[in-house]
Amino acid sequence: MSKAGLIVLVFSACLASLNVMADADSEYKAGSDFAHQIKGKGENSLKNFNPSDNIPNYTDSPGEKKYYGGVTATGDGSMKADGTQQWTTNEATQAVTDSFINNPKEPISPDAPFIQSSQDVQSRADTIIGNTGQTQCEAQNITHSEFTNYTCERDLLVEQACTRTATIEGDWSADWDNKYFELAPTYSRSGKQIVFSFSMPETGTIVSANLEVASSQYLFKSKVDFMNTSFFIYQNDNIALNAGGMSVAKGQNISGTSCSGSGSCTGTVDDILYQAFLSGKAKLTLKMTLRVETRKWNPRVVWVESCPFSKNEGTLKKTECIEPGSTKTVVVEGKPYQITQACWAYKDTYMTQAEDAGSCKTYMDNPACTLASRQCAFSAEDGSGCLHEYATYSCETRTSGQVMICGGDTFCLDGECELAQQGKNNDFGPVVSALAALAAAGKDVSELNGVDVRAFTGSAKFCKKFAAGFSNCCKDSGWGQDIGLANCSTEEKALGKAKEKKLTVSVGEFCSKKVLGVCLEKKRGYCQFDSKLAQIVQQQGRNGQLHIGFGGASNPDCRGITQTELQQIQFDKLDFTNFYEDLQNNKNIPDNNALTERIREQIASQLQKK
Repeated sequence: MSKAGLIVLVFSACLASLNVMADADSEYKAGSDFAHQIKGKGENSLKNFNPSDNIPNYTDSPGEKKYYGGVTATGDGSMKADGTQQWTTNEATQAVTDSFINNPKEPISPDAPFIQSSQDVQSRADTIIGNTGQTQCEAQNITHSEFTNYTCERDLLVEQACTRTATIEGDWSADWDNKYFELAPTYSRSGKQIVFSFSMPETGTIVSANLEVASSQYLFKSKVDFMNTSFFIYQNDNIALNAGGMSVAKGQNISGTSCSGSGSCTGTVDDILYQAFLSGKAKLTLKMTLRVETRKWNPRVVWVESCPFSKNEGTLKKTECIEPGSTKTVVVEGKPYQITQACWAYKDTYMTQAEDAGSCKTYMDNPACTLASRQCAFSAEDGSGCLHEYATYSCETRTSGQVMICGGDTFCLDGECELAQQGKNNDFGPVVSALAALAAAGKDVSELNGVDVRAFTGSAKFCKKFAAGFSNCCKDSGWGQDIGLANCSTEEKALGKAKEKKLTVSVGEFCSKKVLGVCLEKKRGYCQFDSKLAQIVQQQGRNGQLHIGFGGASNPDCRGITQTELQQIQFDKLDFTNFYEDLQNNKNIPDNNALTERIREQIASQLQKK
């Protein structure tokens, strides 16, 4: 903050103090008069107070009464047992327990400073406890570990699966088949002749035909004409007919005649024979083979794929059989068909989003940092899972200092000793960063002239993810090196640079182009800010502390922070690491060791002069 800014602050504070003193007498008199007016009214209100008339749903026997048995009672009135039961049956506590048991443990690196420190203490155990004399002085190094939480964001690995299932289908084709029939005729008279007729059961061509005669009486050498054949029947016989190649139609009647006496038709005898056929004492049976046209069912295996996403936007990672091979039987029109497959169903897993360290890479690579918590920033519209997360890493900073231990007293020997003992981080970086953030907020507010006062206002930006592979314009890193980004617009490339400079906040992802229910193009929405200070205060203060979101993916809300909201943000809780990196890279600011050494030199110089 500039000197001019400090002067304005001090002057404003003085004016405020004068105004308070001027108003004190009038406020005291008004309060005194009000106290005299209500004197005694509180006592009367308490004497006539009826809780049932003033407190909604009042009862003098609440269920919790059983937990209190008076000041002399012992035990907890079953409160502990009831609490234990609620703990084991409550859905929320069960979810917490399941999460604690089932979530994978975050690995702790053996190179972490607190692990190294513990090993160092262990190796020096004999030395530490060996010097117990009260008058002996010993110089020792002491260390203090301070754990700081850092919040970052990153893309998560997203894998989606398609399934391919084999089903048995089939097609019909024309075919021919030989069918065998045994037919019984109907009988009638035509003059003296006996007429017998057979109804054809199918349409086709006769392959072969025989007329079988079975009679319990003599048929008087009857002459028969039937199916291009003339012959004589006496009693029992099986006559081959000259019907091969003859075409017949379904329902067509094929008739023949019979006449006794070698065809002379003796009337009286034919009457007797007719009655014999009607009564069944004499029978004619046509035994026939027909070649008929049929249809043939040809089974085939058809693969049906179910995929909730466009495969063009992913890369195939693995294929696995989820329904082992076997032989299946299907029955069509009463006929069984057997089909054998090596596998009846496959699961194809695609990577639809690659994992990206994002702004978490620094903490992921630091063995002194462990993952403390994670929260999904936004999920996919199709419900396939979380796309982007906020992660909180707990990082250890170890401070060492040298002390002299004389008996029971401890004396500091260097400038780092007090920090190691007290554990208070008053380093230049965090302090100057917080002051810079306040100064920037004040600059924004002053430029608005009191109209709709907002600070750290950003703007909405978008980038698209191509459906083909991972050549998308929403990468968090690699800009300038990836040739697949050639199709990105100037605005998208500028957004990519802003993300690399840590000036953005991811808001969400949405489908921007859909055809026949399949998303062909996706976009991501961001809030982009002009400075790292604005991004830090917006993301960690507005979102992290005040829990005010940034709107929807297709319509990001990048508004500035109001004056009331600024007052609610705890600036000493913000992580200004990203901003302080810029200060160190671009300004000639000494580090903590350099500042300490400079003070030592100044003290030594003063002592020499004296």
